[in-house]
Amino acid sequence: MGANQISININELTPKYLQIIQYFAEKIENGDLKEGDKLPTEQEICNFFNVSRITARQALDELTNKGYIVKKQGKGSYVSINKMKMQLNSLQGFSEEMRSKGLEPSSKLLSLEICNPSLEVATKLNIDPSVKVYSIERIRYANNVALSLENVFIPFFLCPDIEQYDLTDSLYKILQKNYNIVIKRANQSIEAGFVDKRAAKLLNVKAGTQALIIERVTYTSNDTPLEYVKSLYRGDKYKFYVDLYK
Repeated sequence: MGANQISININELTPKYLQIIQYFAEKIENGDLKEGDKLPTEQEICNFFNVSRITARQALDELTNKGYIVKKQGKGSYVSINKMKMQLNSLQGFSEEMRSKGLEPSSKLLSLEICNPSLEVATKLNIDPSVKVYSIERIRYANNVALSLENVFIPFFLCPDIEQYDLTDSLYKILQKNYNIVIKRANQSIEAGFVDKRAAKLLNVKAGTQALIIERVTYTSNDTPLEYVKSLYRGDKYKFYVDLYK
């Protein structure tokens, strides 16, 4: 979209930065601006909306926080991926889910340690608190956009030396290929929450942004608890749905 294509038809009583947000949000939701399209520069927005750089930057920051756009250092602002529909009655890992939607998954490993589980984690995994577990924390991305912060706990005895593998890849793929562990089922819960300061910095959103807190216990083919996962998903990026049958 070029800057000369901008035409404004918004209530003049609306604050300027909200006019900018409303304009671009409507263009994105209507499909006039599509994923990957570049937005006008801050200066172009200043010129066409007759606002200061501070106002233009405020609007772009809010569009970023709402998930409409993503900023690329030194390149500008681009339309971000749309809110994704995630199927609740399908057992898939993050990587498999993203690829099924035509997106490229990736991960950043934040921490990996062998430790004694908390009572909550031990209970979820049906193990004694004296049994060592792997604690793996990762940021999950789709097309280089940070979508979730994930903490996985796996009993050490199920996958000793897993740290030798590339943990930015799919864990399920690693477990099946190297430990012959096949996923059978999972119990999952979802509740509303908010992004705290640490998560906000990691996910590139504003602290206090709405989030989905998802907890999952996954079981192997012989019904042994394999993992307990607690994830924080950006609420602006996900919509969960389920197929119901009579």
